[in-house]
Amino acid sequence: MRDAKTTLDATFLEMRWRALSLAADLDRIERAAGGKQLMASDPRLAKLRDALKMLCQNEPGRAERLQMIFSDMTPPPARDPKDGRRNTGV
Repeated sequence: MRDAKTTLDATFLEMRWRALSLAADLDRIERAAGGKQLMASDPRLAKLRDALKMLCQNEPGRAERLQMIFSDMTPPPARDPKDGRRNTGV
């Protein structure tokens, strides 16, 4: 296993590129018609803000916590007790 500095040296440029790419995407959204309002109200962007805050915390398990921010926690539809199929109402 590589040490921390070697890992950072190997991945820093790609990490920087990812941050710049996200910043550029957010700038494009904000500059577009209705962008400022969307930036303040869209729940997907709120999740991105939560994710960025979490990434700045100096705690392990970032990948798992990030995945949980974007996970759909809606329970699946109930199964029909007769045949075990999901009751989708269709």
